[in-house]
Amino acid sequence: MAVIGTAGAEVLIPLAAVIGIAFAVFQWYAVAKVPVPSHDGEDGGGAAQKGRSGHDESAEDGVDYRQVEARCAEIQHAISIGATSFLFTEYRYLAVFMAGFAVVIFMFLGSAQRFSTRPEPCTYDPARMCRPALANAAFSMIAFLLGALTSVMSGYLGMRVATFANARTALEARRGVGRAFVVAFRSGAAMGFLLASSALFVLYVAINLFGVYYGDDWGGLYESITGYGLGGSSMALFGRVGGGIYTKAADVGADLVGKVERNIPEDDPRNPARR
Repeated sequence: MAVIGTAGAEVLIPLAAVIGIAFAVFQWYAVAKVPVPSHDGEDGGGAAQKGRSGHDESAEDGVDYRQVEARCAEIQHAISIGATSFLFTEYRYLAVFMAGFAVVIFMFLGSAQRFSTRPEPCTYDPARMCRPALANAAFSMIAFLLGALTSVMSGYLGMRVATFANARTALEARRGVGRAFVVAFRSGAAMGFLLASSALFVLYVAINLFGVYYGDDWGGLYESITGYGLGGSSMALFGRVGGGIYTKAADVGADLVGKVERNIPEDDPRNPARR
């Protein structure tokens, strides 16, 4: 006997996705409350340059915190532009792969029954008739594209959250490792909950839309919906490999800049780009 019925599952699954997205938005809002000036210096970070006691810390240690904040904003803007340019360049190649592999999926699955449009006996119950092979091939291809697009969207949103939080984490680190950890943790939570919840929501919607056609043919429905996972994992694989190469290139560039501009040895903890 099921703990919750079908109606309960139909409510709990999208509710969990919506709660996850709302929680991610709340975490993002908390990170956004850390003030960072615009990269052109128009917006001052007056509140960010104050110490815990509320007075200007630059009067004590001789550090111009407005200049530090402006520099952080400038670096954040440059990182965001570079990461966005990389992602869109990578996505152009991924679009070719997505289209090509979608055609391969359709051809292989459709040719299993010679692109038949007639209902076939179900494998789990020969007495019942299931949807034709051509329909399974088409819906598997659509599910693959949905999973791929969801993964691509997740990668872009994750990058935006990361670049949004990096300067804020650095500025909060002036007030202690605890404050910096909170900002970094909140940004990671926003990223994780947003990606997982959006993937769950898209999967839930896809299953229900596919179910309109498949009806009680659960075998055909879930054979076709497996393309969703294949599409998501394929894009994640390319994103991980390509992102690793890009990250390593940025790491080497940061080490070189530290050596040239400040004569800092490689992997020296004084180089902020090492983190």
